Amino acid sequence: MVMRILYGVALSGNMNQFEHIVAWLPHIGLYLPNVDNRPEFDTLRRDSLTLADEQVDRLYSFLPNKITSDYSRFMVDLERYLDNSKEPMATRGMGYLYNRLIDGTLFDRVVFGDDKYFTLYYKHKHAQLKQAIEHIGNGAILLDLHSFNPVPLACDMDKRPNRPDICLGFNEDETKPDESILQELQEHFEDNGLKVAFNTPFSGAMTTNTQTKYKSLMIEVNKKCYLENHVPTKNMYRLSYVLKEAILLLRPQPKKRAFEWM
Repeated sequence: MVMRILYGVALSGNMNQFEHIVAWLPHIGLYLPNVDNRPEFDTLRRDSLTLADEQVDRLYSFLPNKITSDYSRFMVDLERYLDNSKEPMATRGMGYLYNRLIDGTLFDRVVFGDDKYFTLYYKHKHAQLKQAIEHIGNGAILLDLHSFNPVPLACDMDKRPNRPDICLGFNEDETKPDESILQELQEHFEDNGLKVAFNTPFSGAMTTNTQTKYKSLMIEVNKKCYLENHVPTKNMYRLSYVLKEAILLLRPQPKKRAFEWM
């Protein structure tokens, strides 16, 4: 991966250019209550870090409307379906409430406390997401923002090697961005030296149940593009710029004024 920076879009400090966007970052948290400094939970803490979307909030520091979670996804995974019958990862002990580690080892969730609290937290965050979309109204864009590991993990569905630098995910429904936008995004990232794949190695994008008309796009970034041993590299700031340019391509088109006869 060789990243080049093309200065094709003028970037200002005006946050209004992103007001139509809701940023969903459900996996940046690392908090695991009651497990600090207890050696029997070393593997749980390690796996929590491995699966976290490390520093992704910093990659998108320019976005004003973020919905995040402080909790590790091992406590509550906001990206999963609440109904385990709809969630493929639930059969692997990784539904919205995990009870297995990356390698499939069972662990006892009792240490975290009452799961009813985390279910309520899940519902609260999804209500917050719906409210944010409806506040913007028709034309809103939901960005589902993540990172992924360069090498497939034991828990990953897609174990194919040679992962891309950028994964763009979407649903085949009314929330799918226009093909022309997806093509522009692919060209933008490739022009900046980044390999792009659609719905690979992860697919789909977060949605919410609302009458508001919106588009949803998942952007997954390969951790090798900005991290080394969990530490941000100098590429992080350059990558953030490229991502900002990409998201500027998602700006709504200005409405045409009707012709006024004199």
